[in-house]
Amino acid sequence: MSDKDNIILFGDQFNKRDLDIILEVNKKAVEIETAVADQNEEIIDLLEKTVNAQDRVEKKLDKLLDESTDISKDLFRIRVLFVTGLLALVARIIRIFLRK
Repeated sequence: MSDKDNIILFGDQFNKRDLDIILEVNKKAVEIETAVADQNEEIIDLLEKTVNAQDRVEKKLDKLLDESTDISKDLFRIRVLFVTGLLALVARIIRIFLRK
């Protein structure tokens, strides 16, 4: 058996039907890759929108926390003033009863 006997001609290995199948498989592979690329772009867009929305929510949350801190301080001041006023009122009532 010589080397020439082992060589199979390219035309003998593939017929037109085989080439059509290979081309169809390649076409489908390109279609799939294109669809995957489109989906990846959509995913990236959605992720960017999600990040932007998260940033807006965090900014609003920070603002609410700052306002909450200010409100807590104001409530503390009101309580102090209320207790001080209440103590002054109790002191006046005691003076009224002690004068009688």
